[in-house]
Amino acid sequence: MLEGIIPIVFVPFDEQGDIDENGLQRVVRFELDGGVDGIGINGFASEAYKLTDEERRRTVEIVASEVAGSVPLVIGIAPGSTEAAIRQAREFARWHPSALMTLPPATMKVSPAALVDHYVDLGHAADSPLMVQQSPHIQGYAGTGLEASALAEIAGRATNVRYFKIEGPGAADRIADLRAHVNGDMVRMFGGGGGITLPDELRAGSSGLIPGVGFNEFFCRAWPLWRSGRQDEALAVLDGIQPLVAAVSGPGHEFSLHARKHLMQRAGYIRHAVVRRPSVAVNPRLLTDLNEIVDELDLRISSRGS
Repeated sequence: MLEGIIPIVFVPFDEQGDIDENGLQRVVRFELDGGVDGIGINGFASEAYKLTDEERRRTVEIVASEVAGSVPLVIGIAPGSTEAAIRQAREFARWHPSALMTLPPATMKVSPAALVDHYVDLGHAADSPLMVQQSPHIQGYAGTGLEASALAEIAGRATNVRYFKIEGPGAADRIADLRAHVNGDMVRMFGGGGGITLPDELRAGSSGLIPGVGFNEFFCRAWPLWRSGRQDEALAVLDGIQPLVAAVSGPGHEFSLHARKHLMQRAGYIRHAVVRRPSVAVNPRLLTDLNEIVDELDLRISSRGS
């Protein structure tokens, strides 16, 4: 089963806002070279919500080809209906994902019972394992949060639902609550949110982190320490990266896209730091401050990087 550090790669764009396919390959290779435990594509960090259907298929094709089975592949989907979800699951099955990270339908308000049935039916129809994504901190998904009992019901009724990504405010408490409702040998939980509350999520029983890209070396150092019982050492590693995590993820998701692309462009891994519109306005001073934080650390994207 999946565990560890599984970043969702961002999609680089050129100056016209088109996908930079060579840049995407370099981003994947950058993360693989950093020792991650898996690679994800078409999550929020990929700006999947700003891509066309054809672009989402193309990004999966590029990433799957670059990964070439070297680590598990996680593919994000955000279907608006159960029927569309089943079709997408069958389409993406040809890339043999280790999990389909699946957001709930969010356009219309439906009951928790309807969302439970949606995931159960998808779980029965899909060949790939499913990861239920709970992201109530994202405005469009604020009304789709499910209680631990409902999430446990999904796992109990559809054994193909193997994972949950729990992120946003109170993520650690929500992970702990869900862990108390499910068999930890059969179902695993992951945190997100860029790792901003990772220490608490690990204490709550998280099996790893699904972050963005750029500085996962620190998370990759901390995870094996935590897993081997050396919690104090793991927490010390995470403490060292916390100022950067807070600076990138603290101001919100759209800012984090700008920040990560800025840092990767500055380090020479991508040509342009374009974020598709509409997006937030970024104060250049925040990026200057970010450079200073990065350059105090031993990172591949820092001026004295390893």
